[in-house]
Amino acid sequence: MLSRTILPIVVLATLVLLPSVSAKDRTLEEFTAYASRRIASGDAETMGKFVATVDRNGDGIISAEEFAGRIDAYQLVFQTVQPKSHTAGHTLPENWFTDFDKASAEAISSGKPLLVMFSASWCAPCKMMIAQVFPDQRVKEALKSVIPVYIDSEVEQDFAADNGIRAYPTFVCFTPQQQAIANHVGGGDAEAFLELIETFKVAASEAQTDE
Repeated sequence: MLSRTILPIVVLATLVLLPSVSAKDRTLEEFTAYASRRIASGDAETMGKFVATVDRNGDGIISAEEFAGRIDAYQLVFQTVQPKSHTAGHTLPENWFTDFDKASAEAISSGKPLLVMFSASWCAPCKMMIAQVFPDQRVKEALKSVIPVYIDSEVEQDFAADNGIRAYPTFVCFTPQQQAIANHVGGGDAEAFLELIETFKVAASEAQTDE
């Protein structure tokens, strides 16, 4: 179980970079600055708890391994701040589903694969894609060949965990029968997203052939 010890924020502010810290490690002060740029909803006490939770061994250094576990720590600490009723923080195009089961029913009816975007309300690359990539006319046309689904991982925590989601955005291709067959981590421009859609369609076609 991850530590839930509260570390006073005043202590975080006084920590300095140690010469022995490797390029992949972060001091608590560096990680706090990183987290503060991405989490606007946390007060000082909650942010301190989050940083302390990421620092599992309490040595005052966020190792690369501990940094990789920051999403799990975020969900553990902030789930009381952002309860289950929390709604998605992005305004999505009309053709995007936010209910996976309803999207699956549509996929079964249409025979199209599901393109699921696992996101979070504070995810900057997600906001960029929603604002700049999804409105692209080429993208709109390409998305007609799949069933696009947005999953707020802060809300659907179990679903995100079941699919091993550790970074945002993560795109996962599912068959209409809800089998995950391909994934991609990270955002991109319209051209990259168009390539991703085609890759997912090929993976779905191959999965259907294997059945």
